Amino acid sequence: MAKYANGEYEAEGLYGGGKKSITVKMQLDNDKIKQVHVTPNTTTIKISFGLQKKFAAAVADVVVGRPIDEVHLDKLAGSSLTTKGFNDALGKIKTEAAQ
Repeated sequence: MAKYANGEYEAEGLYGGGKKSITVKMQLDNDKIKQVHVTPNTTTIKISFGLQKKFAAAVADVVVGRPIDEVHLDKLAGSSLTTKGFNDALGKIKTEAAQ
């Protein structure tokens, strides 16, 4: 029996003391990540926005097809802080999807 309900979920992941965020949309199927899309939300700080865009472009290759409980990112596409926002959103999605 699946631990998480199949479906589409969305959560805002906060990091940097809650000053920065990304939006994560994710589709779950049989406890695995079927699709993921990350939207950068930091537009005023050019460096942060650039790192968020690189992260957003790379994340699907790393997490799609993996069981959601096995996903925890440390650094991806040169960004270590954006991964904290992703992990925050992932935790919120897991809570919402828990059966």
